[in-house]
Amino acid sequence: MSAFGAAAFAKYTLNTPRRMAAAIGQFMVEAGPAFSEVTESLIYTHADHIQKVFGTALFPTVASAQPYVDQPRKLANYVYANKNGNGNEASGDGFQFIGRGLIQLTGRATYAQFGLSVGKSTDDAASYCETTAGAAMSGCWYLASNGCLLLADAWNIDAITGRVNRKKLGAAQRLADSNAMLAALNA
Repeated sequence: MSAFGAAAFAKYTLNTPRRMAAAIGQFMVEAGPAFSEVTESLIYTHADHIQKVFGTALFPTVASAQPYVDQPRKLANYVYANKNGNGNEASGDGFQFIGRGLIQLTGRATYAQFGLSVGKSTDDAASYCETTAGAAMSGCWYLASNGCLLLADAWNIDAITGRVNRKKLGAAQRLADSNAMLAALNA
């Protein structure tokens, strides 16, 4: 674990094998196995994939998603408009506050809350999440501030996954990665 990761784990009390393993299992899915995907990519090359990811409430037909293919700014401003403290589509908040960090914090309100915990403005907190230190800090903050540590103590990875990703995308992988990490930490 890097010095940045160790500092983040210590600050937010991810200090037991279960807490650490549960966090790493989530991080490996959210930010990739190398923890290098710390900024959400909204570059979609197929309209049907946009519809699948963001749902039929936003994209009732594949044709309705077509204008957003290869248009990450336009897509973010549309799908994240008026959500989680973001302004309307024209505000640009959707793209400004896309997912970042090891848990992919999303939305003006979430970045504002995280910023308070690390002494940064909302905009600075969003940029900070793209750094190694900020990515680790934001991921650990999110888990600690969303009730995930007690769930880790009880080894309820499914409930943690639901708090990190409402659709529970990658649930089986998150559980497998968490179990593997727990075994390694307990070895």
